[in-house]
Amino acid sequence: DTLTTVRSLKEKGVEVYFEKENIWTLDSKGELLITIMSSLAQEESRSISENVTWGQRKRFADGKVSIPYGHFLGYRKGADGLPEVVPEEAEIVRSIYQLFIEGTTTNAIAKRLTANGIPTPAGKENWQRATVESILRNEKYKGAALLQKSFTVDFLQKKMKVNEGEVPQYYVEHSHEAIVDPEEWERVQLELARRKNSPRRTHCNSPFAGKLICGDCGEIFGSKVWHSTSKYRRTIWQCNAKFKGEEKCRTPHLYEDDLKQHFITALSKLLTDRDALLDDLRTIRAQ
Repeated sequence: DTLTTVRSLKEKGVEVYFEKENIWTLDSKGELLITIMSSLAQEESRSISENVTWGQRKRFADGKVSIPYGHFLGYRKGADGLPEVVPEEAEIVRSIYQLFIEGTTTNAIAKRLTANGIPTPAGKENWQRATVESILRNEKYKGAALLQKSFTVDFLQKKMKVNEGEVPQYYVEHSHEAIVDPEEWERVQLELARRKNSPRRTHCNSPFAGKLICGDCGEIFGSKVWHSTSKYRRTIWQCNAKFKGEEKCRTPHLYEDDLKQHFITALSKLLTDRDALLDDLRTIRAQ
């Protein structure tokens, strides 16, 4: 960078004087001296970078946990140097896990946190789905730590890369106090995987979205609006595969008003034995 800048100035007839080294860039031997000293400076930078990298990897090998506290929700640096739980922030983390287990999407959780005025780990106002998902996936909330998830590729460019086996990783169990129960954290990971691979993923906000399955072909039902700009406007639900492929699905569509009535009827029948239903739900939740 130094040589490129000096040469650009030299082309414009601008001379640079380095006071400490007593170098004039328009002098015939000025560029030679700058090249030598720049090379020495670069080598020194490389040596410092290698020493710092060695120190960090030694810490990882020793199982010493390091957290970016300024951008991490739930922990602060304790007096002993280990992560210490921040009670009010820990409650936010637990509520995120609880909402997700109860079926709330990461996008809906992000909107709720924003609406409640809760700042993000970085101190911003608006939560993003990716931020919520990163909290749900982070093993540090169950009291463990995966060390060296990323590393610096080049000491000059300072470019970081996700560690895909290029350098050793270390997994430390019970490295600090947990905010979320390990079993709950594992359930969240299973649920994340299930939602990611589920064929029923949908962006519709209706409670029926992704829950109506076609008895003919097994595809999910999607909502459509008929006569959207007239007084005859109606919302219907039909199989998403109805007009796909050579053989069209023969399952008829459903009017949303009828669907709501069927749901209320089914729920009323289910609640006739309310106590047994609640016992089953408690058993499931305790597992």
